[in-house]
Amino acid sequence: MPVNDIIRGMSRTVSIILNSIIVVVMAVTYVTFFRKEGKWSAANGRRPLKYFTFLSNVFCAVASLLVIIFPDVYAVFLVKYAGTVAVTVTMVTVLVFLGPVLGYKRVLQKQDFWLHIINPVLAIVSFGVFERQALSVPAAFLGLLPVVLYGILYGYKVMLAPEEKRWEDFYGFNKGGKWYISVCLMLLGTAAVCAAFRAVMYFTTAV
Repeated sequence: MPVNDIIRGMSRTVSIILNSIIVVVMAVTYVTFFRKEGKWSAANGRRPLKYFTFLSNVFCAVASLLVIIFPDVYAVFLVKYAGTVAVTVTMVTVLVFLGPVLGYKRVLQKQDFWLHIINPVLAIVSFGVFERQALSVPAAFLGLLPVVLYGILYGYKVMLAPEEKRWEDFYGFNKGGKWYISVCLMLLGTAAVCAAFRAVMYFTTAV
């Protein structure tokens, strides 16, 4: 058997393992959200649905499942790319912004540790090392989509929704009414993540 086929088979196996872990971790973690203070409640399970951390991890887990089932479909590769960018943004935001503001102990405990660190790292490694394909500049900008869509939802829920249906500004992105600064920083930060993945794909697939 040619060496390239052996390497490709090994990469495929590792990719399946890493993506399977992502899916299982997300599924198990979500189940734990339904239980609080010794009681199971559907309301508890709905609570995390408003957080980008949770939604980005769900998106990435779905993308990981698709990679396991359809490993050679380029559209699936792009979905996994967008999911990986989303959880990378989650991890960077926690480490650079939320950790210093809220305290790392608070944002890296229990389920948050898995969603803020473990799954993002697994996604980065699986995508960047074992699933890499050519990624054009236009395709790279697809990574902005999850952040843009959530930003629109968050902005509406925090500032424009009827008072009784508004969310607390739990990320502090509208602190002092300076939401526009947060928008610029998040878009620039996400664009930087997209550029980094594009560079990795460009140099590794060109070899």
